[in-house]
Amino acid sequence: MGMSLVVRVDGGLFCVSDGQDLVVESTRWSNGLLAPMDHGAWIKTGIHTGVVTVRTEIRPKAPPGSPGRWEEIVEASVHSPTGAMAVDPGHVVGEVPYLTSRGPGWYRLRVHAHGRDLRPDGVDAEPTERYLIQAWPQDWSEQQVLRSSTRIEASLAAVSGEATGKPVHHRAKAESAEKARLLRHLRHR
Repeated sequence: MGMSLVVRVDGGLFCVSDGQDLVVESTRWSNGLLAPMDHGAWIKTGIHTGVVTVRTEIRPKAPPGSPGRWEEIVEASVHSPTGAMAVDPGHVVGEVPYLTSRGPGWYRLRVHAHGRDLRPDGVDAEPTERYLIQAWPQDWSEQQVLRSSTRIEASLAAVSGEATGKPVHHRAKAESAEKARLLRHLRHR
């Protein structure tokens, strides 16, 4: 079962949440596309402001392979305490389907992206970026990058410090900068 949505982007982000307050301090920055929190997650877009196309698919279990010609694909575990997790309805034109088929608990999100490098930090009145979010019930497990890009590699390197050889304490600095950006975004919503 799937549904296509037009999602408004502000500050280079849109979210998947279960209606609870988004606590930025709980964000676990794991890659450059999907940022899980204690509940829900942020999806990082290429554009700063505008609209993107998002297709959602609720699955009974992990789907085989990765359909289409997606440039980036990542997976992470996301918790839904209420069982009503969906793309943030405040940013969607039209009806929003839940991504949670079994109520409260852990779910796996596989996020596919195409076009995030077309207009980096730009403004799009018409969607040029597209996303596919697949969700299925699954216990927590480590995040996976299934199809990487230079954007994802740079984000992973910034957080881990591997590309520059910087000590691990730089990870906290990179995470703090991302959280500060999210806090600014939330205050201006």
